[in-house]
Amino acid sequence: MKRATRAATTKNGDSHRRETPDPFRFGWRYVQQLGADGRKVRVRVPLTLDDVLHPQEGDHIPENSQQEQDCTYLASVLRYRLAGNPHTVVFRDCLINWGVRGLRNHSPDISVFDEVLDLKRIWRTFYVAKEKARPVLALEVVSPDSHAKQARDNDVVTKVREYFRAGVPLYVVVDQERVDGPRRLLAYGRGSKHFEPLPLDERGRVFLESLGLRLGLREERVVCWDAATDEEIGDLTQAMHELHKTEAARHAEAQARREAETARHAEAQARREAETALAAALKRLHELEAREKHGE
Repeated sequence: MKRATRAATTKNGDSHRRETPDPFRFGWRYVQQLGADGRKVRVRVPLTLDDVLHPQEGDHIPENSQQEQDCTYLASVLRYRLAGNPHTVVFRDCLINWGVRGLRNHSPDISVFDEVLDLKRIWRTFYVAKEKARPVLALEVVSPDSHAKQARDNDVVTKVREYFRAGVPLYVVVDQERVDGPRRLLAYGRGSKHFEPLPLDERGRVFLESLGLRLGLREERVVCWDAATDEEIGDLTQAMHELHKTEAARHAEAQARREAETARHAEAQARREAETALAAALKRLHELEAREKHGE
């Protein structure tokens, strides 16, 4: 979305262009308002950072391409890893009602819950207490804003307190202090009264014991490893693409084998027919020679 700019003047009188923050950069929602004619009209209004912290159904909260790719990768890896558990669900930006008095809804980038009885249901808002579900993980990917420090504080300060109140046992943040700056991992486990920082291993990865994974960063991108084998879990979209390529190559190879086998059968059939024709010709020749010999 294109942002407007306005002129600013420095102390020495020089003017330069300063970027004016786009009021819709955090997102928007549509509300009913009375128009000039007294009729209700649907109006798009910008979200505040408090709205982003505690969104409502129908809110539109954009994310940058790095966030989208990381979260899509993480959701696919977690769903693949937990596919054998009939009561575990992985949400991507789903509105969560924790059922905790005084605690408003959140929409974690990634959230995982266990002891969910009906995974086939479609939730616009997931009611944790009503479903009697058990939180397993909340994960946020920070998207810093150069004009609003609170954009990052929502994830690295406020949610550390509020996710603890919500009963989340493990909270992981892919942190980034400034736009285009380096990224790092922050991980928290439950203590008796608050979250306590979890140590990272020598490669800067956090151990997600309940999920059997290690999560880290490489070249500023999120990567997962199998905790038991230390094998990297690649992007599943790319893996499916490679699988399709492999299957296509196998299909082409099998087709080539079938065509070669068909050609061999045709060659053998042609050889048999030629041998039959030659035998018939020789037989006829022998018959003619015998008739000639006997003066017939």
